[in-house]
Amino acid sequence: MYYCSHITKDLKEDFENLAKKNTASGFHQSFAWSKFKQAQGWDTYKIGLFSDKTKKLVGGCSVLEFCFSDGTSFLYIPEGPVLDYTDEDNLFWQWRAIETALHSIIALDPEKKTTHLRMEPRINAVPKWFFTGFIKAPLNLQPRYTQTLNIEMSEDEMLAQMKPKGRYNIRLAHKKGVTVREISFDKISDFYNVYKTTFERNKFEGKDLDFFHSYTKNCDEHSKVFVAEVDGKVLASAIIIYFGDRATYFYGASSNEMREYMAPYALHWHIIKDAKNKGYKEYDFWGIAKDENDTKHDWHGLTKFKKQFGGNQLNFVGAYDYVFQQDLYKAFIKKHES
Repeated sequence: MYYCSHITKDLKEDFENLAKKNTASGFHQSFAWSKFKQAQGWDTYKIGLFSDKTKKLVGGCSVLEFCFSDGTSFLYIPEGPVLDYTDEDNLFWQWRAIETALHSIIALDPEKKTTHLRMEPRINAVPKWFFTGFIKAPLNLQPRYTQTLNIEMSEDEMLAQMKPKGRYNIRLAHKKGVTVREISFDKISDFYNVYKTTFERNKFEGKDLDFFHSYTKNCDEHSKVFVAEVDGKVLASAIIIYFGDRATYFYGASSNEMREYMAPYALHWHIIKDAKNKGYKEYDFWGIAKDENDTKHDWHGLTKFKKQFGGNQLNFVGAYDYVFQQDLYKAFIKKHES
């Protein structure tokens, strides 16, 4: 049926094409993302799934491993594995092959204390047997709920399906003279200055500038940075990832100043139109609260903003853990995710 082997660099394009076309996958399965995570201190493994009959690559996964100073580690498969989720029989045999390969990774170093494997496919449902032996993870590392917009519609159709406030604020920003442009990666500090203001305002732990320097260095082939400004003053900014037919709002920020100019609306409308003109089919606003009316949720304001653009909410299965060492896993959860 299927067997697994390492994905070599000469198969990079083949694997990424499979990931791009797979609805359960995304940019986290790209070689660029693996390279970026390696720069952040993670180990990476590329498992290729091959057909016994044709010997061709048909799926697989990028596996990330983080090792802690105490000798423990965990494995993580974001937006994967890349399998045939449309055919349950195929899926069963493909998963069996991947499962065997994952155990082989652990066997590479018997001294390593691997606590668990976490998987987070970008899909809303899987067969009941798929997560046999897994438990629901206490924490999703990727957004479980997201808002997406079909950008194959005409601009007029996209505007018509937006909420009235969304349309109004886009036009208001235009009247107030907000302009949007793409900036080069060496100007990432222009993004970061506004980003820093955002996480300080919202009281969450943000990334440092070195993180974004590393990101743009390793993921430049899939990314663009945009800023919205008035008279040269940056009021909002965003990093967008392009992978397959999807453009994803990955990181964003808005200034505390001149908020009545509605710069974030102009920013996203420009990015949406730009992605549409380049042939992308979907804009992913990347992460919302499950219920937009949940005023206690940390993402309440962000969710209300993203919903103004219309589109559809996607609900994924979330993260699941396969525990290898129960006591060490409990200690990991208590220390890092409680």
